[in-house]
Formats: sequence, structure tokens, C-alpha cells
Amino acid sequence: MGNEKVTRRGTTFRQRKNNKKKIISIALIALAIVLVSFVIIFVIKFKLGHKNTEKITQLALENNQTANISVSLNDMFMITLPENVDLNKAVYSSSDEEVIRIDAGGRADALKTGKAQITVKSSGFSSNCTISVYKSDEETKDEITTAIKSNEDVLEKNKKNSKAGLYEITVNRKTNTVTVFTYDKDKKYTVPVRAMVCSCGTGGSDITPLGDYKVYFKKRWHLLYGDCYGQYVTGFEGPYLFHSVPYFTQNADDLETEEYNKLSSNASQGCVRLSVADAKWIYENCELDTAVKVVDEDESFDPLGKPNAVKINVQSKWDPTDPDSENPYKGAMPTIKGAKDITIKSGEELDVYTGIKAYDTCSNDVTDKMKVYGNVINDKKGEYYVTYSITDDFCNTSTEDIKVTVE
Repeated sequence: MGNEKVTRRGTTFRQRKNNKKKIISIALIALAIVLVSFVIIFVIKFKLGHKNTEKITQLALENNQTANISVSLNDMFMITLPENVDLNKAVYSSSDEEVIRIDAGGRADALKTGKAQITVKSSGFSSNCTISVYKSDEETKDEITTAIKSNEDVLEKNKKNSKAGLYEITVNRKTNTVTVFTYDKDKKYTVPVRAMVCSCGTGGSDITPLGDYKVYFKKRWHLLYGDCYGQYVTGFEGPYLFHSVPYFTQNADDLETEEYNKLSSNASQGCVRLSVADAKWIYENCELDTAVKVVDEDESFDPLGKPNAVKINVQSKWDPTDPDSENPYKGAMPTIKGAKDITIKSGEELDVYTGIKAYDTCSNDVTDKMKVYGNVINDKKGEYYVTYSITDDFCNTSTEDIKVTVE
């Protein structure tokens, strides 16, 4: 595996050796049957079949192998062994549990920067691996948003070399999606860089007009129809504007919450409503004369798809994406409740989802989006670690670890 960096996470398991005396065709069939059976058993024991899970990064070790790899602090990975190794007899150890912790199922966690040697022994098998743990540069979030971002490398290159307008905005009023494009090597605006959920006009006299326009006007707060106000206002055609969901007054804690919860559906009098973060992004990044196209197309027309619209409590008067320092959502994170250590008897069935709930930054129940990572062999005595993880629509992630002890 060399110096490959480990970054992905998930749940893994292994199969035992088939009878070598069988002819090749029978052996292959038998192996397939064993694989299917083992999956079924694992799903029953862990009850993961209906959940959204990924495969953990695997570090495959061979007999008498010495490997050296680098991983990032807080990475999680799984040691996998050859087919002929009995996993129930495999013993995993770390030379420094403070740097690399490894459990009885072969799951390893990078807990501290430094180096540690992992040793794996079983009947007729021995291998070791030196792990170097480094601290990666953590990305700082410049905004809280549900926007989908893409092609950031192209955008950064264009920012350095651009002499023309950097962006073009497309509003799909049928899907209530705003997609921002930057230009390709031929100076055509075909490269999608950001998608945002919105609310276009309801129709009739309150319809968002189709056509090609240009940004002509900007204002931090602006009076809207109905004696309400919008933040980060950008005009593109006469009275038609990009702006935040309306406020009763020019105060960030006076949001029309019911209107905010209509994002993703047609709800305006013709303007294009966005969350504060997304309205602010257009206000700050799309200069005057930026092209704006309003179209009526199905969802296949939106190259990045449509972000989810997060609902907020009707008692709340704040847009959760507002960067205002007084915003009570500032610093809020998803939560996982009910996670606690578990002890079972060898061979006992295990359900790691019992009593566990996950909530997003705005306290909505998102348990169905929760992922669980680990590898518990419930007929092998030892200690195992299981991680619950939830990433919400603002790309905020929270995790909780528990220890499963098989006696």
C-alpha cells in the first residue's frame, strides 16, 4: 500500500477459507454462497441493511509483510487479512494506543500525531505496519449554507486570470433552483460552480419573468412589497430581485419564519428568495452587468442538482445561515442522542441503532441520514469501537463513539 493516505470510512467484514479440495467451479459457487450468507448474517446482527453506510478504507496486510503508511489525525481505517486467516483468532495490538487505537475487529483510529506500529498475529500469520499520523490543514468554513459547490479549481483559476465577468446566473423557476456558472476555456459559461435552493414567484401577476437580464442594482437592506424587507438585495430586471426571505423590519432577528420554510417552493411575488448566506454570496460576488437567465426547465437542466431546504422552528426569528454575530444558530452543530457503551455475551445479537436519534443543526430529526462505522464480531470476545456520524444539509458533522464489549 506504500505511503497511500487513508481518508474514506465505513463498515467492513471478511470471509473464511473455502475447502481447497473442491474443484474450482464448485469452490467458486461455494464462495459466492458463503459471501451472500455472511452478508445476511452481518445485516441481521448489525441491522444495517436499510441504513446509509459506506465502506471503510481498508489496509490489506499479507503474511510477513511490513508496511508504512501515513494517515490524517482522526482518520479511521480497517485492517484486512488474507482469506485463509481465521479472524476469530486474529490478535491486533498497537505499540502506542494513544497514537493508534485498534480494537478486536481490526478497526484502527488515529487519535494523536506521531508514530505507532500495528502488529497482527493469528495461526500461521504475522504482519506489522508502521503508521505515521499527521495533522492535516483544517478547512475553515466561510459560510453556513446548503449550497452545492463544484469545480472550485476552475473557479480559482478564473479568479486569477479573469478580465471578463466571472459568473453567469441561471434561475430555474420550475425547480426553484439557482445555478451559477463560470466560463470554460472557450470563454463560454458552461462550468457550474454553485447551486442554491430558492423560491420564485407563485404565478399570475406574481410570476418571475422568463428571459435574459443583467444585474443592475444592489442594496444591503431594501423595502419589498407588503411593507417588509429583504437582506442582500441584487436587482436583475426592474422590480425583480434576488434577496433573502422577507423580514418584518430591518432587523436580523425579525424573520418571517413561515416564509423561510417555503424555500424550495414557489412563494414570492416574482422576486427570487434565497437564504441569507446565498443572497449574500450573489450580492458580494456577482458584479453589476452579470448575466441572469430565467428559464422553465425540469430538474435534468440543473447540473448540480437542487440543495435541500432546511426547516426551522416557527418560534425562531433568525435565518440559520445569517453570519450575524448575534445569530443564536452560530456555532450550533448536529447532535446524536442515546449513544452509550454496550456489553453483550458472545454470540448475542446486537442492534447498534436501538434508542439512537440524530438531529440536524436546526433540531430536525435526521436519524435516517445517520451512518454507523465499525466491525463487531459478536462471537469473538474483546472490545470494539462503533462510531455514529451525522452530516446535515449545512455540511456540519458530529460524531459519537461507543465501546462494544463482547464477553
